[in-house]
Amino acid sequence: MQTALFSSPVAGRAGAALAALALALASSASVQAAAPTVITVSMTNEAGGAQVMRLDRGEVPPGRVTFKVRNDSRDTVHEFLLVPTALTPDQFPLAKAGDRVDEKKLKGIRELGDLKPGKAGAMTVDLKPGHYVVFCNQPGHFGHGMHAELTVAG
Repeated sequence: MQTALFSSPVAGRAGAALAALALALASSASVQAAAPTVITVSMTNEAGGAQVMRLDRGEVPPGRVTFKVRNDSRDTVHEFLLVPTALTPDQFPLAKAGDRVDEKKLKGIRELGDLKPGKAGAMTVDLKPGHYVVFCNQPGHFGHGMHAELTVAG
């Protein structure tokens, strides 16, 4: 018994089109999966000396996270630091002078660095499930409230 294989130009084009569509859909899904979660951060100083750091969300899924940070102060430099920790901000170790966090006593700090008034920056990191604190460590800023907590739920 012989089996004949038939091929037609129409069937070939349809198969190629289906293969191209499947490849495009798979590629689109992987690009979407790779897109980081974005957290918008605003830092400013307010009347009375309060230093404020606001996150547009307090919880994100694990994976790549981009912090889009803006210094909304008119005349004050701020910085942005991120640390995974079980500590709450009131438990953070302070330097001898008491006006800054003792960064040497915290492990895993990631830093965007200083932002001049009105300037912005971004930092993308891979975050595992857990508790994180973001803060400014310019003299006096942490103690006057420039910190926020973030949960990476997974």
